[in-house]
Amino acid sequence: MVDGQARRIAAVTTSHKAGYKAYSRQMAETFDQYWPADVPLLFYTEGFDLDVASPRILGRDLVSSCPELIAFKARHADSKLAHGKSWRIRPRIRFNHYLGRPALRGLRWGLGYRWDAVRFAHKSFAILHAARNTDADVLIWVDADTRFFAPLSRETLEGFVPQECFVGCLRRWSIHTETGFLAFNLRHPATMAYMDGLERLYTEDLLFKEYEYHDAYLFDVLRERLERQGHRTHDIAEGAGKKAKHVLVNSPLGRFMDHMKGGRKETGSSSAADLVTDRGEDYWNRKA
Repeated sequence: MVDGQARRIAAVTTSHKAGYKAYSRQMAETFDQYWPADVPLLFYTEGFDLDVASPRILGRDLVSSCPELIAFKARHADSKLAHGKSWRIRPRIRFNHYLGRPALRGLRWGLGYRWDAVRFAHKSFAILHAARNTDADVLIWVDADTRFFAPLSRETLEGFVPQECFVGCLRRWSIHTETGFLAFNLRHPATMAYMDGLERLYTEDLLFKEYEYHDAYLFDVLRERLERQGHRTHDIAEGAGKKAKHVLVNSPLGRFMDHMKGGRKETGSSSAADLVTDRGEDYWNRKA
């Protein structure tokens, strides 16, 4: 609630043409089926037009909306470093809570998705543009490779980011935060500071000073910076990230959605093997 009124909520996602055919059309359709009727989905498209017949699925062209994204991609079109294709030995010891001991990481630093800055820039710029061009009080990012299977109430949506917090996220303790679902409180003073910092990472190429370049790692860089300044965040996972690698489906979000991250896109769903918490929903019981 804001001044006694229900907070206005909007969701945002993005997809390219191949992803739309494979999975993100399903995301938009199930969003329209299960989310509250007054919540729009700002869908940033790349190379295709939306064909979901719903007045609240609002298509926005990512390329024309985000010239800074195009400039970033052009600057680094030939850079192996910006595409996760340049590696060297750079070891790093981090405590792994799943193993219960320190673990060595980064032996092939720079190779793979964690350093594919160009790939994840699309998501970052979609969030930036949506946050600066909506009248919503809360902006919820949802990865396009998700599916909804049960209704969400407005009370549930409101709870993802309490008013005293600038963002709600799915915390994990061994690796970076899961950013397949984020809830930004656009009326919190720290949120636009976050957005400004996110923009500078790309427009000034500051992200290349960080250990990893993907959006989730950069989210944690900015989140931790704001937390050190006294701003609060909310763990939507309610601690599930201490034991679950696939944290979204083991969190309260698993009551109404699935996230087909990675190879799960090919199978079309997560599996019972992904669950480390008891789920009573029929959707998950059919996976057993």
